[in-house]
Amino acid sequence: MNADEIIKKYQLDKKSWTHKGFHGILHFFFSVGNMTVTKSVKDYFGDTHHIAVFMFQDDYGDWYWNDEDMTRMRKLIIDKVDKNPGYLKKLIDDWHRLLRVFDAVMAKIDKTDLAKLSDDEFLDLYEEFYDAYLVEYGPAVVVQDPFSMHADKFLNPHFEKIFKQHGIDFNEDFPLLIAPREDSFLQRENEDRLRLLKEYQSKSPNFEKKLAEHAKKYHWIQNNYAKDTCLDEKYFLQQLKEMKDIEPDQELAKREREEQETIRKKEELVKKLELDQESKNLVAMAETFAYMQDERKKYVLISNHYQNLFLHEIQKRLKLTREEVEYTYLQELRSLFAQKKIDKTVFHERKKACLVINTQEGYEVLSGKVAKEIFDKVFAFKEEGITEIKGITACKGKAQGPVKIVLRISDVANVQQGDILVASMTRPEAVPAMKKAAAFVTDEGGVTSHAAVVSREMNKPCIIGTKVATKVLKDGDIVEVDATTGVVKIIRRVAAE
Repeated sequence: MNADEIIKKYQLDKKSWTHKGFHGILHFFFSVGNMTVTKSVKDYFGDTHHIAVFMFQDDYGDWYWNDEDMTRMRKLIIDKVDKNPGYLKKLIDDWHRLLRVFDAVMAKIDKTDLAKLSDDEFLDLYEEFYDAYLVEYGPAVVVQDPFSMHADKFLNPHFEKIFKQHGIDFNEDFPLLIAPREDSFLQRENEDRLRLLKEYQSKSPNFEKKLAEHAKKYHWIQNNYAKDTCLDEKYFLQQLKEMKDIEPDQELAKREREEQETIRKKEELVKKLELDQESKNLVAMAETFAYMQDERKKYVLISNHYQNLFLHEIQKRLKLTREEVEYTYLQELRSLFAQKKIDKTVFHERKKACLVINTQEGYEVLSGKVAKEIFDKVFAFKEEGITEIKGITACKGKAQGPVKIVLRISDVANVQQGDILVASMTRPEAVPAMKKAAAFVTDEGGVTSHAAVVSREMNKPCIIGTKVATKVLKDGDIVEVDATTGVVKIIRRVAAE
């Protein structure tokens, strides 16, 4: 089928879409892309998304959610919670049980020498891992993302009215209202590192052991959909050396005071707003989904480490290059293992352009010219004289400077002192660039997103959830970031001159 026939078959041009962008490879993401339309999710919630699309071009992924699905699933979860506020606890409890199953599969892999398995045993174990990943991830994404990614369509307007009625500044205090009550995994690692710093500074005889435990616990924190870094003890020791001027007990006490102060202010705000039960339910969902989003992200980073273990073995068994194996996907592996001679050109074609359409009836993988044509006709962003971008304030302040777009890890090195770092979303490997930047702007993100957490720690202006910043802005554009109002204003289009 040609591009127009595919577009017509799925009515792609008749739908509106919500976008996510990220640095990644097909193999690591393929499972995640399937999860929104799985049977297990439909069995649990009684409904799920009907279609989702993702596209890879040279190790960059674009993920598209159908807005009709997003609206329907958001209304579904809000209705369930309004009927029974205890439903959120049940959701978390059920999800934690699925996570324990996934943990058990990963523990099984840790005890297995993959190289000693037969092809069938190897693929059976990978499929067991994949199925557990699929089942746990689904409940954490199909209602959570429609809630958080479309907050501007329903959550913000709902509370803007309430804030206005009580004479309270929405941009100032709304992030506080929906702030999570649980620390993010980045905050937990940082606090654990401060405790480890105390051992290091005191030259404790237990330091080496605890350093090894820390590395084992957090080796995955700089992973993404493109790579498995697997941080070692040397990395975390260097981190400790760079913290030599920090007094760990004082810093931990300061953070504890700040957390308690945030909780106190939040409780005061809730009282001032005199929220009805519907509004309280929305706050509870925002808190719950912020936790789920962060914990889900943690498991993605961990799972990419395990997928990488399988990829190394697949590469050896099928005699593929690393670049080639990155553009395979699990469902085709048994067929590839059975082939005497593999046509490797398909993987190179997928790296250039690969579009995957997921529905409840299955999936379709398209590559090369037809994939690129569909993408350009349906999904490619078309700017129409945009001079301002609006998002959500993560950390207040103002800054002005030249834009630096960070889409891939390699882009981090291009950020200079005083730049405005613009990304679809930031990850831990971007921290050196964030230290140089004057402000951060992201397409995506919630109050527990990496950019939001780091901006508050660095006290730098940050606007998240703009949806289009990486599409509208170009390297060199001069912009003003007003994180008091949540507006990014384009001052001068340097790139267009």
